[in-house]
Amino acid sequence: MSVEHSQLKPGEERVPSGEAAAIDEIKRLTWEMLDIRNKPVQRGQHAKQHGCVDAEFIVEPDLPQEFRHGVLKTARTFKAVVRFSNGAKEDDRHADAHGMAVKLLDIASSGHAAATQDFVMVDHPVFFIRNAADYVIFASALRKLQQSLLARLLAFSTGAVAVINLAYLFYAFFARGRFHEFKIFLKFVAKRPANPLQHQYWSTTPYRLGNNAIRFSARPVVVGTRAPTVEDDHSVQSADLLRESMASQLNLANREARFDILVQLQTDAAAMPVEDPTIAWDEAISPYRKVATLRISPQAFESPERMQYCENLVFSPWHTLPEHRPLGGINRAREVVYAAMSRRRHELNGVSDRGPAKP
Repeated sequence: MSVEHSQLKPGEERVPSGEAAAIDEIKRLTWEMLDIRNKPVQRGQHAKQHGCVDAEFIVEPDLPQEFRHGVLKTARTFKAVVRFSNGAKEDDRHADAHGMAVKLLDIASSGHAAATQDFVMVDHPVFFIRNAADYVIFASALRKLQQSLLARLLAFSTGAVAVINLAYLFYAFFARGRFHEFKIFLKFVAKRPANPLQHQYWSTTPYRLGNNAIRFSARPVVVGTRAPTVEDDHSVQSADLLRESMASQLNLANREARFDILVQLQTDAAAMPVEDPTIAWDEAISPYRKVATLRISPQAFESPERMQYCENLVFSPWHTLPEHRPLGGINRAREVVYAAMSRRRHELNGVSDRGPAKP
């Protein structure tokens, strides 16, 4: 451990030289990779939605003082919208990463300046890229892969091409000493959930909670017996099985979904780094603790109007109160890239990126 690393303060960020230029290059590469051939133009990442559902974000009463900041300051219930998604694949039957994005809608009513508070998560506890400089190399490899003749001739999700693509990414990025990241990447894209409502998600990157640094997670709560899913009947599996599994649960009057919202405090700035999201924070030293409940009541969410609302809705870690500000280089890159890509996509689709009216 370097002296500089050991002298970090809790929640302290160290911006490396050249990061701003690296973030600009990530934005350029991401812009080039946006597929504008079909309309509506989809998100560059997590394009396939399974649906947006209404929810309640219920803050726990009597939280310890170190947790009582921002939306957790007092016990109350916020209205929310939750979007579930695939990381890259259009066909749910293929292994992939998966996302859960929570948007608290009525922040202004509690006296805060922000219009919404977003919590963006994926179904793996850590990320597979350390910093913006490494992200440039990874994005460059993805861009070259996108431009290759093989990628144009064959679908990315086919088995043979997926192996070739993985081999190329390993050669172009991971083989340069990033074996730790490669092991994470293999796990990151290998998830096969049966139902997004019964699956755990993590922030992967750190955030503020007052003066503390934290990571957060949404862990499903089993309500009664496990709800039936489409995957339980393999004869009816489809490319949209995750959306259908959600619907099969929420269409039943007694089948709500719940998640415990958990927070892990940074207790050691060196062992739990802010600037390296590939490092897991030891739960034996700092366990996740419940701060809220996310409750999703039975509902219908599959109408064309609702799916269009979900398509145009904008989520970002930087839709945030100051008390929950994102930390670290990957989040600093997200601030620029997410905003630029959202504006570009909504301009191409001829819709506002300020958030569509709820159907």
